[in-house]
Amino acid sequence: MIGTRCHMLAMYVILESYLVSLCDYPQAYEGQPGFEFLTGIPTTWDETRVLDASVGEFVTMARRRGTSWYVGSINNHEPRTLEIPLDFLDDGEYTATIYRDASDVEIHPNHINLETLTVRKTDVINLQLAAGGGQVMQLTRY
Repeated sequence: MIGTRCHMLAMYVILESYLVSLCDYPQAYEGQPGFEFLTGIPTTWDETRVLDASVGEFVTMARRRGTSWYVGSINNHEPRTLEIPLDFLDDGEYTATIYRDASDVEIHPNHINLETLTVRKTDVINLQLAAGGGQVMQLTRY
């Protein structure tokens, strides 16, 4: 496989394009895991930060639109663990909606785990990235 579903979702954050598009008609995506993320992703950004990266290995980027942040990570063919400090956030609490690869992603690359947490700028998110995997999160301020 080229990448997991979470890898593909994260590309909407990682890649710079004001012409976000789906490769099929929208009804083909309805009811699919991650579709709700795609319906709300901005097409322009107020701020962009590279949080962690190694050329040819992985990248984690954060993009802000208004008071919400979107964080995407994509990985190459080697599984890895990353720690993402949330110190780029302003003070206060945020709801983190996180789409992660499921534990069986090597067999079922479209499986996603959806998690919702309350986070602050002092928190660190631990990521287990599968081979060809990724994660994406939306951080919305209370």
